[in-house]
Amino acid sequence: MECCNLSVRRYHVGEFKAPTMDELPVPRGSWQARHDARQRRFNAVLVAGVAFSAATLVLAKASGLIYLNYSPPKSLD
Repeated sequence: MECCNLSVRRYHVGEFKAPTMDELPVPRGSWQARHDARQRRFNAVLVAGVAFSAATLVLAKASGLIYLNYSPPKSLD
């Protein structure tokens, strides 16, 4: 009975060929157009997040859920 099978750790079968630069995808289209489109999306997400945060803060302040400690309280009671 053989103790260890050394071929267990072979992750490829047959002859292995190292990858080359020719196998990488070739970029297509304008990088500037793609960049501008992504920046528009990111800016829209940023504006939506800021608007949601501001609306939440205003709503919480108006409903009395939070006190923002703008000034000392009028009385100590």
